[in-house]
Amino acid sequence: MLIEPAGNVRLFPLPALINHMRKSDITRREFLILSGAVTAAALVTVRCDGGAETGEATTVYKLSIRGRRGSNAAKNHNANFLFATIEAADANRAHPGDNSRIVPVIISRVRFNQLFNNGNTAIADLRV
Repeated sequence: MLIEPAGNVRLFPLPALINHMRKSDITRREFLILSGAVTAAALVTVRCDGGAETGEATTVYKLSIRGRRGSNAAKNHNANFLFATIEAADANRAHPGDNSRIVPVIISRVRFNQLFNNGNTAIADLRV
């Protein structure tokens, strides 16, 4: 509470608050650009090889309905299965009308052996 010389009472001394709230040295736009650049730099340095211990990598395939109209059965099926070959992916669609694309996915050899039982199976169920 502040009592002015004229007898007026103010609960908050506004001039005192304004003096303490000085303008920041960086604008909001500059802050957003700077934080975006820092985030992009951090994402670039993250490893994208799926945690491979060695330099070996292998290609597996999955079905993708992205960018197309598809049934819920196809969406669920595509989310849960990986295939060792293109032929295995094409032979194991959700239903006869499934128009999903077959897309390659690169994984480590260690992960491939875990999913496909050292190459003995052609289909990996990710729900298990």
